[in-house]
This record gives sequence, structure tokens and C-alpha cells, in this order.
Amino acid sequence: MRINTIELDGNTLSSHKEVEIGSKQFTTPAKALQVGKLRSTENVSSLTRGIAEIYTKANAAALENSRSGWTGLAKKLERQAKNAQDGELVIPFLEYDDTSDLEPKNAAEIAKLQTNYGDFITVPLMIPLVNAADDGDDRSSSHVSTIIQNTQTFLNAVDELGIGKPVMGVIPPISEDCTQALTELYAESGLRAYCVDFNRRSPMAQAQINHVVNPLMQTLTGYDLGEESIVYAVNARNSRQAAGNRRTADAMYAYTLGFDIVGDNHIPPNWPEEVFKKIAEQSEDGKVELRLFDANTVSIVEVPVDDLASFLPDTAEISVNRVQKRIASNPDEQYRFEKLINSELISLYLESEGGVDPSEIFIELSSTEYAQETDLKRVHNLISEVRDT
Repeated sequence: MRINTIELDGNTLSSHKEVEIGSKQFTTPAKALQVGKLRSTENVSSLTRGIAEIYTKANAAALENSRSGWTGLAKKLERQAKNAQDGELVIPFLEYDDTSDLEPKNAAEIAKLQTNYGDFITVPLMIPLVNAADDGDDRSSSHVSTIIQNTQTFLNAVDELGIGKPVMGVIPPISEDCTQALTELYAESGLRAYCVDFNRRSPMAQAQINHVVNPLMQTLTGYDLGEESIVYAVNARNSRQAAGNRRTADAMYAYTLGFDIVGDNHIPPNWPEEVFKKIAEQSEDGKVELRLFDANTVSIVEVPVDDLASFLPDTAEISVNRVQKRIASNPDEQYRFEKLINSELISLYLESEGGVDPSEIFIELSSTEYAQETDLKRVHNLISEVRDT
């Protein structure tokens, strides 16, 4: 993997990088597309294509079955990977859906599955262990200790297999000590790709900055890897309530925090039952609204499905007619289309007319009437602390 840092923003951690992996290339900042959500009859702008994210999960029993010839996991990844275009970088994520120790043979099975369908090998996500841990738990706690040990087991399996693809380390949102332990392990192992699994938390929450973002960026700076690595965000909450009916565009803020690529959120919301009832009632009344990225105000706005055609820019290629028909027949489709449309809108914002300069992202976030002073201050504080490392 070759990484060439073209430009650094002097006021934030945003950067413009050119990355080459084998014959495939991409530039940052970038938005990954969850290609498994895209149907064969659906199109998005070519500017949205470049980084394809695929995702599945498996417990210990499923991995053992896969080793014995069961093809269920392989087919799930294969179906998604087939939606990637030629030349598109495929990033595979596999969630280890278990709290038990990751056995070496199962770790090797994960790596084999990923290398068959992706251009990266990614350390498995360990969401059940993350959920079992308490915020602030350090490496001496049982769950964090298991996460670190499972990670080492996986890295050992990759080494033993002799896989030539780059490896991406994964960091959960638990504590500063957990982040430091894993980041140091990855850096000492020669990794130059890092991913934060936000587990449906916002990257702009102060707890996430304290527990994950700040120690990650400081450790990378300490190892002189800031310009020699790429940083990915997955399962991040994409917005928070702002003024009026607007919400913060947390993907945009993630770029200012030093993330080069923002992926998708694969974890369903844990809402109370009454929220789901309200959404169902709105759907029955034909009042479905999509939370979409608005490039003009760099915020998230709720757009009635009936008004989608007037909201989308001319450069968007998603079929408004198909979106409206599919949601009318199945209201749950709104969540799939939100992901696809937002990936397209954010990519258009980043890539249109030659691409946005790293410094422009924070300038536009700062100038919008929906900016929150606490968010701007957190970005400033982070850059100050990281560059003082």
C-alpha cells in the first residue's frame, strides 16, 4: 500500500491523500458505499464509486461450520462483492458475534474469507464484547483483555497464512487505555490502516473523542504515522439534533477529526417500541421523511419522500421514481435508501468540480447557521492536543 499525503489542513486534522493498493487507487477524504444495499436496477453517480464496503457477522459455531465446508458466510460476502465495480476497492468487515475467545483456526477462517472477497484484511469487529464492557474499562478488565487477545490471535493467523494484502486494525469505543493498547499493537505490527468501530456512537461525542479519537491520533503522531496511514470510521452515528428540523452532519466532522474514509452504519437502532410505532403510523399516512445530507448547509435535513425530486441535485443518479415506489410498497426501504442517497450526496460534495480541499470542510461547517459551538471547540481542542504530542 502506497500513501501519498498531498495536503494537510493547518486548522484541523483533515487531509488529502492518494492511496494505491495493487492496481487500485483512491483519494481522500472519501465516503464508502455499502454496495450490498444497491440492487441491480439501481444506479448512483460514478463519483460515489471507488470504495465498496461489505459486511457480515458470524459466531464461533458459524466459523467452525465454514471451515467444514458450509458456504453460507462465503456466499454472503460474495453476493455483496459482486456489486462492486471493476477497479473499486473492496473493504470487508466481519463481526465476530461472540464473547468467547477467538480460536486460531477461526481467526484464520475469517482472514481467508476476507482475502477471497476483499482488498484489505480487517481485524474482526467484536461488538458483543464491546457491549459487555463498561465505558472506561482498561486492558486489565476481562472484556478488554479478551478483545486485545483476540486481536493478537487474528494478527498471528494472518502472518501464518502469509497473506500479502494490507491489514486494517480495528479499535472499539471503550477507553483511552484500550485505544492505546490496540493502536500500539498495530503500529508495532507494521499496520498502516486503522479503523474505529463507533458501535453506533457519534464521533463528535466528547466521550468518543476522549476514549478513541484523541488517543488514536496522538499515538499515530507519536509513531510518525499521521501522513503514512489511513484512518477509517465504521458504524458511526451520522447525525445529532441541531437547530430546527436540522441535524449535524457527523460524517463531515469526522473528516476534520482525522478520518480519511467514512463507512456505513450496520447496527440497527435500539429505539423504544413507541418510536417504531410512530414511524409505522407516519408511513401509513404517506408522511415518510428521509434524513439526507444537504450540501448547501452542510447539515442533515428531513426530506419528505414526495419532495425528493426537488431536493436532489441534478448530478444525483438515484432514481426518484424507484425510491418513491419502493418505500410506498415497503416503508422499511427508507433506511436502505437513506444510506444509498447519503453516500451519493456526500460523495458529490467531496468530489464534484475536482474535489473539496481539506480546509474547506471545516470552514463550511463553521459558517453554517446550524453549527454548534461545542462541536467547533472540540475540533480545535483536538488539533491542539494532537499537534502538541
